[in-house]
Parts: sequence; structure tokens; C-alpha cells
Amino acid sequence: MLKFIQRYKLRLSLGFVLIFLLLSLLGQVGGNRQENWFSSLFQAATQPFLRFSDYMVDGVSGVWTGYIWLVGVKKENQQLTKQLLELQSQAAQGREVYKGYLRQRELLNFKQKNQDQKVFAEVVGEIQRGFSRLLILNKGSREGIKKNFAVVTPSGVVGKIQSVTDYQSVVQLITDPNSKFPVLVQQNRAKAMVQGSLDGTISITHFPRRIEIEQGGVVVTSGLAGILPKGFPVGLVSSVEKKEFGLFQTVTIEPLAELHNLEEVVVILYANQNIHHPLFTD
Repeated sequence: MLKFIQRYKLRLSLGFVLIFLLLSLLGQVGGNRQENWFSSLFQAATQPFLRFSDYMVDGVSGVWTGYIWLVGVKKENQQLTKQLLELQSQAAQGREVYKGYLRQRELLNFKQKNQDQKVFAEVVGEIQRGFSRLLILNKGSREGIKKNFAVVTPSGVVGKIQSVTDYQSVVQLITDPNSKFPVLVQQNRAKAMVQGSLDGTISITHFPRRIEIEQGGVVVTSGLAGILPKGFPVGLVSSVEKKEFGLFQTVTIEPLAELHNLEEVVVILYANQNIHHPLFTD
């Protein structure tokens, strides 16, 4: 008998507990709950467990609520990020339209002030050929453009037409090492010949030493050689180099036209107030 009890003591203990609880509940039926000592004892015994259960339920509920809230915040964050990107894109498009408007207004003002016959063209490409950087325009001989015609902007001279097809033109910039054209120093009307260089500037390498020229002085086209019309701004004198000996000084000129940011240019077909017109326009 003892061995039986030891062998099944856990099951017997659970059975007694269940029988005891069952009898207690049966005794409680129809009785006064306040006068039932077992009910009070049972409530007192189970109260910590009920509180812990409520705490766990509240905790799980709080965690779940927090998780749902975080999911909602994440979705809202994604929507706000998407809206921000759309607004940034619209703002960028708006700035681009505004900048285009400013360029077009500048060209329109130039058209009204300058009465030369001209064609407005867009830069649609660039060619890097050795040390030369050439521009491709979307207008050609169908618009009256010919070789050696001047290319300018309202800010200053860009270059000349190097070659042309029916619908496109190639522009040689004034900074091209192979580019040479005559100019005037506005300060003293001294004539000179400027040439492009590899560093993106233009310079006068044989300017008489005896002629004074100030830094910041304006250089304009002279209209000679039948290439560029007279009076168009070329650039500003950025430096003057005088060697200890010699008859000449070197003058470096910074172009006024923004040659690295060109989008629209003007091709001069005929300069009304200039007797010199492009020669050799084959």
C-alpha cells in the first residue's frame, strides 16, 4: 500500500485537491457567499494570481497597442516621405521652369535691343576633340546659318560656326586653342589679337609693353577680319604679366559668356550696323 501511494502520490494529490474543490463548490451552492469560509480563503489565495494575470493582460495589450501604433506611424512616415519627394520634384521642376523663363526673357530683351538678323538655337550636344571642346546646335543651313557666322549670348561672344549641316551646326568656342580673332581694349581702343588656351581662358600674347592696361578692363570685338561683328563684349582683363625685359606684355582675359553652362545661343546672320560681314561662308 505504501508503495502504491509513493508511486502515485502526484496523481493522488491532484485528485484530492480536485475533490476538495468540487465539494467546496457544491457546498457553496445555495449558501451565503459571505459566510463561506472557503470562498474567502480561495479568493485570498487566488488574488495574487488574478492581479498578475491582469498585469500580464494589460502588458500584452499595451505592447500590442504600441505595436499597432508603431505600424501606423511607419505607414504615415512612408506617406509623408513620398509626399516630400513629390514636393521636392515639383519644386525642382518649378525652379527649372523659372530659370528657363529667365533665360528666355534675357534672349527676348537682347532681341529687342540688338537689331541684327539672328537665329536663336539650343545647345544639344558637345564634342571633345583633343584639346578642343565644340558645341552642337539644333539649327543649321535651313535657318540661314553658314560657316564662320558669329555665335553670341546677351553676356558676350561664344565663338563661331565651324561647320554646318541642314539641321545642325558645330560651334568653335573662343577658348579653343585654334581660335584667334581681333579685339579692342575698351579703355584705350588699342587693337590686339586674342587666342584661346588649354586652361579655358583667352589671352593677348603680343600686347605692346608701352600701352597701359588695367585689370578688370573690358575687351570687345573689333569687327575686323570679317568674323565677329564689332562691339560685342568678349571678356574682362584678369591679369597682366610684364617680364623684366621685352617689348610685349601678356594679357589674360576671362570670357564674359558662361561657356560651360550654355543652353541657348544666338547666331548672327547679318549685322546691320557693321560693314564687315563673315567671309568665306562656304
